[in-house]
Amino acid sequence: MHSFSILEPGMLTTVQALGFPHHVEMGVPEGGAADPLSLIVGNRVLGNFDSAPALECTLTGATVRFQEVATIAITGGETYVQLEGASSRTLQPWNPHRVNAGDVVRMGPITRGCRTYLCVAGGIAVRSTLFGDSTNLRAGFGGFHGRALRAGDTLDFDPAEARPVNRVMDADRFSPQLLDRRTLRAVELPLADRFDPDGADRFWRTEFTVSNQSDRTGIRLEGASIPTLCAGRMISEGMTPGAIQVPENGQPIVLGVDHPTTGGYPVLACIASVDLAILGQLRPRDKVRFEPVSVSDAHRLLRAHYQQLGKFPKREVPIR
Repeated sequence: MHSFSILEPGMLTTVQALGFPHHVEMGVPEGGAADPLSLIVGNRVLGNFDSAPALECTLTGATVRFQEVATIAITGGETYVQLEGASSRTLQPWNPHRVNAGDVVRMGPITRGCRTYLCVAGGIAVRSTLFGDSTNLRAGFGGFHGRALRAGDTLDFDPAEARPVNRVMDADRFSPQLLDRRTLRAVELPLADRFDPDGADRFWRTEFTVSNQSDRTGIRLEGASIPTLCAGRMISEGMTPGAIQVPENGQPIVLGVDHPTTGGYPVLACIASVDLAILGQLRPRDKVRFEPVSVSDAHRLLRAHYQQLGKFPKREVPIR
């Protein structure tokens, strides 16, 4: 088993994978990477399984030192990454890079997007909880002792777990999808007893601003107040990532990956699964709009997304 240590954890760095499936009935949200697309691409670049745990850094990157040779990839939000060691250089995102024993990988502030992922060949070794490897911060389990990483923490990885696949993923193929598009597609839900047509229409026409009071649990939006017919209250019902709730103040909240599994605010629409990765890259003060799509269109878009994700460039290059 190989290891690396955290020198500086940044604002919020956790171990995340693809969440805790099939435990919502126990009150456990699926959780996992807020931007699953970047996690999956980073893992595939390295020959990992899609669900291999990685570091998720929020707004600022982490600084880590590798005790042994490793192969890494950085994906997601835009940041500079400096390799400090015998052969210091800047590391390009979305590509595999070899690091030597004693090398330091230093990530700066995230300048576009909200979250950056540091993936390691073999995946980070953590003790699985509820058949998942992700960190649930609110409940304090999963990942690395159920908490955010701190300076001095040491994490293990096993490069033998990676398959021998060394392919370059073109950053231009994924970055614009995640960091440039700020219109999210959403499926409108039945509204008769919750919203009048004027209120729903105002929602679809409004450009909202992401509030500073946003996190993995929910993205709070600021903009035109959306009136409800039930004063922002209703009998609690099951919730899902991407559900757009409208509380009493009329300012929508989009539920994130660590959302509560039930909620009593009326839900106007739900983000199409294909755009949940974009939701995970929204940062405070970003502008965002919503576009209605049908359920069938949401399914079609998701199928096309997986077809695109499954195609890799034929060009193979050495790991640098």
